Amino acid sequence: MRLYFEKCVLDTDRRELRRGERPVPVQPQVFDLLVHLIENRDRVVTKDDLLEAVWNGRIVSESTLISRINAARRAIGDDGEQQRLIRTIARKGVRFVGEVEKRQAVASSSLPIEGAPEPPAATMALVDRPSIAVLPFTNMSGDTEHDFFVDGITEDLITALSRIRQFLVIARNATLRYKRELPDIREITATLGVRYVVEGSVRRDAGRVRVSAQLLDGGTGNHVWAERFDRKLDDIFAIQDEIAREIAGQIEPELGRAEYERTKATPPENLGAWELFHRGMALIAQRTRDGNAEARRVLERSLALDSGFAPAHAAIAWSQAEDLFFCYAAHDPKDILDRARRAVVLDDRDALSHLALAWGLTFDRQPESAVNAAKRAIALNPSFAHAYAILGRLLIQSGRCDEGIRQAEWALRLSPFAPSARQYLNVLAVGYLYLGNDAKAVEFARESIHSFDTWAQHMIITSALGHLGDHEGAKHEIRETRKHRPDFSITQVLRDYVVFDATCLDRLLAGLRKAGVAETSKLGLTSRRS
Repeated sequence: MRLYFEKCVLDTDRRELRRGERPVPVQPQVFDLLVHLIENRDRVVTKDDLLEAVWNGRIVSESTLISRINAARRAIGDDGEQQRLIRTIARKGVRFVGEVEKRQAVASSSLPIEGAPEPPAATMALVDRPSIAVLPFTNMSGDTEHDFFVDGITEDLITALSRIRQFLVIARNATLRYKRELPDIREITATLGVRYVVEGSVRRDAGRVRVSAQLLDGGTGNHVWAERFDRKLDDIFAIQDEIAREIAGQIEPELGRAEYERTKATPPENLGAWELFHRGMALIAQRTRDGNAEARRVLERSLALDSGFAPAHAAIAWSQAEDLFFCYAAHDPKDILDRARRAVVLDDRDALSHLALAWGLTFDRQPESAVNAAKRAIALNPSFAHAYAILGRLLIQSGRCDEGIRQAEWALRLSPFAPSARQYLNVLAVGYLYLGNDAKAVEFARESIHSFDTWAQHMIITSALGHLGDHEGAKHEIRETRKHRPDFSITQVLRDYVVFDATCLDRLLAGLRKAGVAETSKLGLTSRRS
């Protein structure tokens, strides 16, 4: 449905707003608030109405509510002084007072304005948020009866990508024109006003299916990512869903990296809130002390542009939690939890915010609540590989090792080439250590170290080698661990490594003691973090 008012068009199906000939970037909550006001323009909408419609009944501060209303006004060219379209009714609420015309949406690459000429394709402006179009996948089987399966893959992929709130995904009706004829990629991105394009093909033969997909940079036409997926055709609809989730899971980190590469040479003061957010996330993905510190500086710039930007709050909490986990720097766990909770209040449907909350609850020693927060992140974005890995770690540290290992394995399957994928291997290593499969724990932890070397992996290897009776190997790993943690000791592990299940903790410590790890550090460093 399209809603026309003044010089604006609000497309509720594509979740897009245009003012004049330009798309207007709008945060999800602001968009929802605007739609609710327009759809209920025949009455005054109270604060309670907005809380129920936009925040699912959650209580938010008065300043947050006012901030969202003002953002909605700015998006449609209104302001708090004139109140031409959104009017505040003293002590009652707010009401949309503009004239609105409803029309059914039709397939189009742009949102035409009543009485205005269609903007030239080449001048379609890009929105601040990274945007992506999924082109209809090509049926390579030569049998039109398979078209339904190919179309299903395309639709499921659009749905999966749309659940990643950090990206704007163009609706399928805007790309149907390219099903039979495919012009140059740069022409497509200019026409649709997107930055990236996904295209692919499907081939079915003798009970098997092969899906090839690639992600292209619309500005250069260069490949950002490509992969092939082979499956046995048992349950067609389950296979469609599974392949779509895997493609989305692999595309998400690649888009993040591409955005970082695209903007890294641009001074921060010239970037928007979304671009700064993606730069911050790329810095966090480095998993280093300096990367996390620089990420927070970048993310604070993002919040200076939009103080209610939930993903930036969530990313700051995430970076602080990883500092604690890897012993990079000290932070108050309460501050992490408060920041994550604020992100969730600002946007309850943002998966990253719920995953940051899971981190915060971890360090607040609330394992059940942390597990629920991670599950909520997955429900919001089923392709979020890191959420599966964090859930896996939480389950393993709670003694539910088999469940946790399955979650970590799925994270690796969803996103095997993500910057954090090697970290997922260490989650598996911990699970196998607790289950008594020490050889496998050593194997996975050592593989993780190749590209992600922290004290935690060496500590796990030390414990596993202690159980295996490999004293020489254990001595070597103790030395390696102390390169990261000079105060490595039983006391330091108890302080810095979060384990919820007593049996798991006992096995970890027993292995460390067998390996010869001292009870306390002789360096007198147990009270500070390196």
